[in-house]
Amino acid sequence: MKNIIFDIGGVITVGRAYTVLDDLNLDNETYNTLKEFFLNTEELDLGNMTLEEKFYSHNFNKELEEKYKDYLLSYYKHRKLNMNIIDLINRLKENNYNIYILSDNIQEACDYYKNNELYKSVDGWIFSCEYGTRKIEGKLFDIILDKYNLNPNECYFIDDRIDNIEKAEEHGITCYQYNDDIESLISDMRSKGILI
Repeated sequence: MKNIIFDIGGVITVGRAYTVLDDLNLDNETYNTLKEFFLNTEELDLGNMTLEEKFYSHNFNKELEEKYKDYLLSYYKHRKLNMNIIDLINRLKENNYNIYILSDNIQEACDYYKNNELYKSVDGWIFSCEYGTRKIEGKLFDIILDKYNLNPNECYFIDDRIDNIEKAEEHGITCYQYNDDIESLISDMRSKGILI
């Protein structure tokens, strides 16, 4: 193994996108209303819609719009990082592994992550919004292999969703479904000969 490929949501960042709402101490009705903003993100992930366009398509009442617009339009900046994974990435980099990000994600978050100092160890990025296709469709795996000239037999992919794992395995990539258990992940990596 030479190349370690990480998903972002549910791996590098904790939980789902809407869990950023947990920090706002909202009543149930407001929470559920705002949570709808984070559902049905396919057009965002494909790069067909901006975050602001999605926000205004929801027709929030004026009070919610004024109070939460800035937060919702920058929600990706508020997502908690899994520092165990960040530490693992840095350790892998120190052991001369190539680090890649492969994520179904929106353009605004893509720009933010690429310029974030925490991701300085990353050798390459593939975001769904830049290619108009998501992992579940399979083509993103061809794209990352081709763009960075990677041998799938030398790649190890970490994602939290089984459907994405299955698509990666169809391309001959070794995979691990992450469920917030860093020790199990490290144990599996070591069993595949990855030095940590």
